Amino acid sequence: MPKPLKDSLHLGPNERVVKLNSNYKQDFGTHEALLYVWGGQVNKTQIPQDGRVIYFKDDILSKVGVKMKLHFKKINIEAKFLPLHVAKIMPTTSDKFQVILNLLYVNPKSILAQDIELMMKKCEEKGVKGEIRNCANSLEGMVDYVTSLLNFEKNKLVVASTEEDYCILLEYTIQKVQLLGSHSVVCHKIRNPFAVFLCHSIKNTNLYNVSLVRDNGKQTAAFAICHKDTSFWNPRHYAFEFLNTKPGGKPICHFVCAEAIVWYRLPKNKGNE
Repeated sequence: MPKPLKDSLHLGPNERVVKLNSNYKQDFGTHEALLYVWGGQVNKTQIPQDGRVIYFKDDILSKVGVKMKLHFKKINIEAKFLPLHVAKIMPTTSDKFQVILNLLYVNPKSILAQDIELMMKKCEEKGVKGEIRNCANSLEGMVDYVTSLLNFEKNKLVVASTEEDYCILLEYTIQKVQLLGSHSVVCHKIRNPFAVFLCHSIKNTNLYNVSLVRDNGKQTAAFAICHKDTSFWNPRHYAFEFLNTKPGGKPICHFVCAEAIVWYRLPKNKGNE
């Protein structure tokens, strides 16, 4: 079981939904997160100047031995999934904001309340063209949603995550690349008092498993997603500036961050598509 999923399993008998402590900090995202917004744009001052690769063209994946500076962003969110019977009555829509605050005894002016409000906004955002998205606040809800999208009855379902525990900027070398197919769902954990994952699937994408190795010889199994249709992206998107290309050009790829959970299906009796 992927660590991000295992770490989100149900609360123990002595754990609380809300953990209040002086080290709890608000984390509304980073400049790097802004760079991944398909319809958005960023100022040049927000673009990292340390040589890291955030986007790349899909032909890179055919070049074994290529070196890349990568930073597998990992957000440490300790929140646990609610038990199913509790999750079913716990709302995640903005019109029920006060209801959640009352259920969890959260001060409306606290950072926790801001996190809950942001979670609701993220869950209610409309997806981009070809994107299907949904928020899951229980493991059962996530599995039900993913299996409905990936047609679990006819295909083998696989769940995994990027295996990297050293989340700083490092140089990696591509060792091996495997196409896993065009049917996948990626779930990102949102900062919230109880575990909520934003799961989404985008049409016209390919999922790859990429074997990487660091200079010290340690290997990392990472996932990369390539977007084959960028015609609807903002022309001023950072990816186009970084890669010197335009909307509708060659597929644009990026690695999946270390905190995300990747679900994909394999064709029957085959190892890939």
